[in-house]
Amino acid sequence: MRKLINVVLAGCLFYFLALGMKELFLFLNAEKTYQVLKEETVQVAADNQENEEAVNPFHRDINFEALNKINEEIVGWIYIPETKVDYPVLIGDTEQEYLKQDFEGKENVLGSIFAFPNVELNQDFHVCLYGHNMISGQMFGGLKLYKEEKYAKTHRKAYLYTKESTKELELISVFQCENTDEIFELEEKTWERSKAEEIISNLEKRSFVDLETSDEEKEPAQIFTLATCHGRAGGTHRLVLNFALKKEKFVLQ
Repeated sequence: MRKLINVVLAGCLFYFLALGMKELFLFLNAEKTYQVLKEETVQVAADNQENEEAVNPFHRDINFEALNKINEEIVGWIYIPETKVDYPVLIGDTEQEYLKQDFEGKENVLGSIFAFPNVELNQDFHVCLYGHNMISGQMFGGLKLYKEEKYAKTHRKAYLYTKESTKELELISVFQCENTDEIFELEEKTWERSKAEEIISNLEKRSFVDLETSDEEKEPAQIFTLATCHGRAGGTHRLVLNFALKKEKFVLQ
């Protein structure tokens, strides 16, 4: 009987080990794929490392022509320095399309960073971007680090690149909510530029991280919300990071 139990336990151990190795291979393969993509499509003018502009993310150049040859639904690129967030942004025909598809449209448990259909990254006052909370830290898995005030205060900048412009964003608020929260504007878009100061004030009140905002950030041209799952897989809790547009430069076509 003891021998049988040992065989069963050994079998279970082998099964979970094989499953773990499969997941690890998936994560590592995705990491390699995105690294190759960045090398082919993201240019940083780093000829002179002493030149601040050479390494400043605001002066990154994203080759959208090459990206759109891979997938025409790639509409932007999101980057948060000193994190793993450095990915293309996609908008599909449905809200669920890129929940379990990668940037090539292939089935992948990591999914992609995406926005809902009909979102205009350059025009909408409020834009929500979604990504999975991967235990490996990939996609939006690293956003949970922002629950620590010290980390949030030292990682406030994010960058959103589109064909038309480069946007530098500043973190203004971090909090948890339900997936039906008003911040997602699921029924209809109600956030307007004319209410910017009131909206920012509300976001600050909900934040469990104390972040000082400038007068300029209290009336931004745009607000971006990064959202990911929080808690158990498949649950309804969300962690959201809210950013105000700090500055923008337009790309010559």
